[in-house]
Amino acid sequence: MIVNDRLTSYLHSLDSIEAIGREARADRVPIIRQETGSLLKVLLKMNKPQRILEIGTAVAYSAILMSECLEPGATITTVEKYEKRIPIARENI
Repeated sequence: MIVNDRLTSYLHSLDSIEAIGREARADRVPIIRQETGSLLKVLLKMNKPQRILEIGTAVAYSAILMSECLEPGATITTVEKYEKRIPIARENI
């Protein structure tokens, strides 16, 4: 398989969460790495949890990523104590 940087960038741009990730990285907001996100997706699809508790919402990057893998009726509770990030997380969600 041949993949170049331009194609990779284009494919990443198709993912709606990618824009949130780019902005977070530019603002130096800690978010999970793409590889970690991929592993998390696999684990969620395998285990099909009904409830998730996330400590440290930041900009809601991982909460959104996890929500894409949940079964109908499942819930995510996410907590953020840094007041400046809460409105950004709400807007992203």
